[in-house]
Amino acid sequence: MKNTFARFAAVAALSLVALSSQAAVDTYKAHGSVVAVNAASQTVTVKQDAVSELGWPARTITYKADGSNILKGVTAGQTVDVQFTSTNAFNADAHFVTPVFQ
Repeated sequence: MKNTFARFAAVAALSLVALSSQAAVDTYKAHGSVVAVNAASQTVTVKQDAVSELGWPARTITYKADGSNILKGVTAGQTVDVQFTSTNAFNADAHFVTPVFQ
């Protein structure tokens, strides 16, 4: 029993270290209309509303899809919500592109 507790404590400690070493990544949301989808380059261009948290005005931006399934079923002309991360005002990685059905 003592050995099992020691193993559990070691796993818990390592998990805590792993979690604390990960950098906090802020995600943001945008709403807009798909202008173009490029499956070959895994990008989606969206004419979107302003993203006030980043000080971005309403604009058209091309997102790099973070994974091959992100753009599945997304087509030009759809209204979508995009969840993304960004390192600067010109580059953003889309993690979710969700069609909004009205």
